[in-house]
Amino acid sequence: MTTGHTCAVAGIAARFLQLRQRTLELCAGLSAEDLQLQSMPDASPGKWHLAHTSWFFEQFVLGRDPAYRPRDPAWHYLFNSYYQSVGPMHARPQRGLLSRPSLDEVRDYRRRIDDAVAELLDRGDDAEAPGLVELGLQHEQQHQELLLTDIKHAFWCNPLQPAYRAPIAAPADAKAVPLQFVAGREGIAEIGHRGEGFAFDNETPRHRTLLQPHALANRLVTNAEYLAFVREGGYREPGLWLSDGWATLQREG
Repeated sequence: MTTGHTCAVAGIAARFLQLRQRTLELCAGLSAEDLQLQSMPDASPGKWHLAHTSWFFEQFVLGRDPAYRPRDPAWHYLFNSYYQSVGPMHARPQRGLLSRPSLDEVRDYRRRIDDAVAELLDRGDDAEAPGLVELGLQHEQQHQELLLTDIKHAFWCNPLQPAYRAPIAAPADAKAVPLQFVAGREGIAEIGHRGEGFAFDNETPRHRTLLQPHALANRLVTNAEYLAFVREGGYREPGLWLSDGWATLQREG
């Protein structure tokens, strides 16, 4: 094993532990009841996210070893999401019904997977493991975003209006830079991944595409601007909405 390869493996091992811990930190202020909530069919409970991201490493990293024995074979069905090639899965809209395994069992599952993956990387005898772990980390970061989205939607559904975190007050003199639209370049452009770093399969192959005339704002919309949109009747003007959005607005009130 070369020095460069050893450093790369050490780097991925450190990132693995850091990002796995970050997922737990996102749940630190949440109760077992919070992490069981599924507020709509397109959302998933936080506990399921914790388990599914661990299942991913178990299935696609550890499971490549014929001698590996899963924590519980029945969990393969519970925590698969849409990977049809590796077997059937529990229906997504019913994930909120999975009171078992418990949150403590799921946390223990994560610890077991973390230890096993760290040991695999430390051994350094599987040349494909670092690349697969990198894929798993990219996948876990996607689920960190989903976990936050899902718990915030669940809290929004609660009449008590609980907050995920205490708000951070903006400075009294905070002011957005003036909004401007910046014209983008036109013509033939190359898009897609190039290089040796990580990329998802849908980011390749690199190819040419035609850029039509367009412009982008130099910053994001502010909360104050969105509030002004609401107060000035933005939710009462169908011409400002795509048809699906307007239909949802009418249905949900």
